Amino acid sequence: MIKLTRLNNHIVAINPDHIGWADATPDTTLFMIGGEKIIVRETLDELIEQIIEFRRRVRMTEPSADRLGTLEGDPPRFASVPAARRLSDPPGSIRARRLSDPPGSIRLRGGT
Repeated sequence: MIKLTRLNNHIVAINPDHIGWADATPDTTLFMIGGEKIIVRETLDELIEQIIEFRRRVRMTEPSADRLGTLEGDPPRFASVPAARRLSDPPGSIRARRLSDPPGSIRLRGGT
């Protein structure tokens, strides 16, 4: 959560994940994902700085580890593309096109 100040000087805590976009003319207006609008005293640059700092705090495990901190969670994964199956194959069928087969080739059920 980040703390922001409404125009009436009330402090509100907002989850930055719920901000769809922000406009800065003339006051900073937050457009929330649910359709609500919130006008705050902070400038757009201050808002961005707070969101960046929030993201750093969320992802850090040890602040002294390095400049950005250690990132938690699983490393990015590259999904392997499963072998294509024909519509005529029953669900769960092991038979699929081999990587060595040329593109567009068709394998017959009993053949190799």
